Amino acid sequence: MLDTVKDFMSSVGCTTSDFAKRVGDNTVDLARRVGPKRGIIGFLVLGAAVGGSIYLIRYLRARAEEMEGEEQRTPMQKREHRARETARSLQH
Repeated sequence: MLDTVKDFMSSVGCTTSDFAKRVGDNTVDLARRVGPKRGIIGFLVLGAAVGGSIYLIRYLRARAEEMEGEEQRTPMQKREHRARETARSLQH
């Protein structure tokens, strides 16, 4: 029984290490083909995309919350709110 477990763990370990070597070799080949300058530029573009998506989600959530609050207002409150927003936008 113990030998079976050892054999199983050995085969899993070998398979995992072979996979890791293949992935590592592919990553090294890709890095050599791309080069350091393009790699840094790609990393920055990826970072900008992630950061931009975070800000976009925050903006859309805030806008949705504002729209929910607007639906609960009376028509007179809506007019007053629009007038305040217009005056605020004209000040900037």
